[in-house]
Amino acid sequence: MAHLCGCWYILTSAVNSYPTKHYLPLVDLSVHTTVLSTTSRTQLTQTFVNPSSEQPIKECVYVFPLYDGVSVVRFTCRIGSRVIKGVVKEREKARKIYSEAVERGETAGLLQQLDNSDVFSTKIGNIPAGQKVIVDILYVGELKHDAETDGIRFTIPTMIAPRYGTLPQDVSHQNGVPAQDSRGIRITVDAHLAEGSFIRGIQSPTHPIAVTMGSTSTKMSEQPQMHTASATLTLGKAELDKDFVLIILAKETASPKALLETHSSIPHQRALMVTLVPQFALPPSHPEIIFVVDRSGSMSDKTPTLISALEVFLKSLPVGVRFNICSFGSSHCFLWPKSKAYAESTLAEAMQHVRTFGADLGGTETFAAIKATIESRYKDLPLEVMLLTDGEIWNQKQLFSYLNKEVGNTEAPIRVFSLGIGNAVSHALIEGVARAGNGFSQSVGENEKLDSKVVRMLKGGLSPHVADYTLEVKYDIDDDDEDGFEMIERVTDGLSVLLHEQPAGKDVASDKQRPISLFDITADPDKEDTPMHDDDGQDRYNHLPAIPLPNLLQAPHRIPPLFPFNRTTVYLLMGPQAYQKTPKSVVLKATSPHGPLELEIPVQVISEPGETIHQLAAKKAVGDFEEGRGWLFDAKDETGMLVRERFESRFGEMVEREAVRLGVEFQVGGKWCSFVAVEDGKERESTAINIEEPLLQEEAEEEEECEEEEESVVGSTSSTYDPTIESSSPPSNYVNPQTRDQPLFNAFAQTKGSSSLFALESERVPDPAKAARCSRPPPPLGSFAIKRQKKAHSLGFAAKPSSPPLAKSSVDIDALVDSDPNADPLHALITLQLFDGSWPFTDNVLRILHLTKSDVETTVPTGRRWDIWATLLAVCWLEKKMTDRREAWELVAEKARGWVEDFFEAQGVEVVVRERSWGVAEGLVVRGGGKGESGVGIGA
Repeated sequence: MAHLCGCWYILTSAVNSYPTKHYLPLVDLSVHTTVLSTTSRTQLTQTFVNPSSEQPIKECVYVFPLYDGVSVVRFTCRIGSRVIKGVVKEREKARKIYSEAVERGETAGLLQQLDNSDVFSTKIGNIPAGQKVIVDILYVGELKHDAETDGIRFTIPTMIAPRYGTLPQDVSHQNGVPAQDSRGIRITVDAHLAEGSFIRGIQSPTHPIAVTMGSTSTKMSEQPQMHTASATLTLGKAELDKDFVLIILAKETASPKALLETHSSIPHQRALMVTLVPQFALPPSHPEIIFVVDRSGSMSDKTPTLISALEVFLKSLPVGVRFNICSFGSSHCFLWPKSKAYAESTLAEAMQHVRTFGADLGGTETFAAIKATIESRYKDLPLEVMLLTDGEIWNQKQLFSYLNKEVGNTEAPIRVFSLGIGNAVSHALIEGVARAGNGFSQSVGENEKLDSKVVRMLKGGLSPHVADYTLEVKYDIDDDDEDGFEMIERVTDGLSVLLHEQPAGKDVASDKQRPISLFDITADPDKEDTPMHDDDGQDRYNHLPAIPLPNLLQAPHRIPPLFPFNRTTVYLLMGPQAYQKTPKSVVLKATSPHGPLELEIPVQVISEPGETIHQLAAKKAVGDFEEGRGWLFDAKDETGMLVRERFESRFGEMVEREAVRLGVEFQVGGKWCSFVAVEDGKERESTAINIEEPLLQEEAEEEEECEEEEESVVGSTSSTYDPTIESSSPPSNYVNPQTRDQPLFNAFAQTKGSSSLFALESERVPDPAKAARCSRPPPPLGSFAIKRQKKAHSLGFAAKPSSPPLAKSSVDIDALVDSDPNADPLHALITLQLFDGSWPFTDNVLRILHLTKSDVETTVPTGRRWDIWATLLAVCWLEKKMTDRREAWELVAEKARGWVEDFFEAQGVEVVVRERSWGVAEGLVVRGGGKGESGVGIGA
């Protein structure tokens, strides 16, 4: 239990036949986060290695924590030279695709969210012996407001602490050795706030950090910009023994904002994010307050913090409230049978009671303690529950469901606030309890200041209950008329839906018009329906009634109560059926016992289309459904009947269907959606790669004779179609997968007479005498060269080798060298990259790579797409020669790789050809050309 995080595979012991976890050694763990205003975008990279040089691993499991509520938007696995990218599909469909790929012997990955929203697992299939496994996960998330400092609080969970209860199936039932995590984690956080904000400082209550003000790690500004900053670990790395917490102190981060984003690929789809840290004051109420205190065994090292927090709570209570303390572990007990009025005597008794606390009550039965607290309440007073815990339990769903029901149904209002204590808090629990309980949560690490957090949480509990918050969207009907009318769109307008019992995708009218014969001689009752192709797994829900989607989908569906010093963020997914004019403003409204509450926020339009706000909104909506809430729970049919009551037996599946729709459409993972990554391309060739020395010109005739002999021995064989060869012809059964790209195909007109990239292997032994004459010694270690294929005249073309055309460049590197012989080659290469990510095949590019035209000609066959090869070589040079400056070029290389892979994909290039092409380019870069070692300076 103590070593839950890590990557493991299962082997059966030869001694006792029990399956045992074996952890893959951890090579590297790094995190790079960009904080943008009140959201974050994080790249998590974890590298493992198969320790065996002989045995491949059929399947391993990688388990790791993420902060509650973050939206995983990209999942990539790199095994050796292969890169597999994940896409979101319905959970069972994703598992099936993954299992089938593994059984075929392909490398595949499956990323799943477990039952708890802060624990994820990745299965990786077919890891070759001695290979590294690099898992890249990109996720976006909201940032919390830190009530102690009034700053932005960002947390990176680094471990999954032992939790009470039954483990999820993917991580249970096995024992094993601990993961080798002694190398720690590297963390870089770049803050880039809106212009006008002023970063006053960055601090970490958990780790020593080094801070750079005025610039970020990826962009060093000559003129410091005070809305940017960067932070890294002072010691370079940190142990995986506690969460990393960073607090950014900045001006204007709490101001209300409404940001409108247009989706980059879905037509007429927009998303609106409204975020603020409220500032208002209402007269306090006098409720009943019960402190529910975790005294389980896991709290042993947190007891001093727990006692300190309780002392502040108790000392801060106002006269007029009633209060009590419930301690829980395996069982629970109250200080008094019923809450007592706050007075000098009751305070003294409570303080004395708290000072006796220890972690001595066993397990962590949180649900029973919360249930007993609510059942013992005074029914005529509002109830405020203050839960103090480390949140280390697995069974959270039962607690959330109970709170959803009790908080929503009781006449006297209930709120639940949660304070997470410790360095490895389960944020899924403390955040989930606060969401279900209409309160808010805060967390405090060991030795972290907590006074302000406790006091502000108590102020939240003393504030009047307001539960009818609504959001309206305002539009100007006529932008040219200052006196024009306004249109208001409300979320609640879309919750009355017209329903019919017909399953989704069926035509109701046509089915009623055509009666079915009761005696049809063509009918075959025993014939099974042919299963239709189901790409993403959503067809499994076709039997369910169709539910029209609301024009405005709000997430969370019920706006939580607003509290001072606590950030609240609400999203609107504005579908194609929503009003298409640009919103003018949004209006947040509510009513309180002391009068109406209202705030109008002008809408700011984000100029560039994107997906971040859409993905945050979709994840928030999916989270609602996972915790038993969401728009479907309040939707009514045309008669006013709740959909969940009308379709009681099928409602659970309908909720799951809507969560899957959101996950697939906006590519976010969740409980019912998973990322699955399988290798691209068709079936791999069974032929091995034949790598030999480059052929010299004087060997051409002898080589041709040898190749003709091979052709006569082989007879007929299949080759891999390689569109990087300008003159290569596709096989007769080849179909271009992207016919819409026909102009691109025509632009690269094929030239007759060129050779294929890789040779074909013979299945029979050629004539021994000729084989001896044609044989050559093996290539030196590390060299990459190509065995040429028989000339193309056998296909009816005249083989005429041609030299690579050298493109013209708009940048004069020679002038740069003349002015500065030691000019930086990296910056020069980046300057020569074209807008689409490619590099032209020019003398200047080759010069930076320390290659010559002849170097390339003797290695790469003629008649090629030379811009493809220039880009392959440039990327390989960056990755091999500029490893210590990765941060400066990684985005440049990513863009270039994307351009190459897009070309390969459009032309239907098989995976094996892609891998060989990269291997040839890498070998040429590693060997180098006639200019000596690269990476020192253009003039070196």
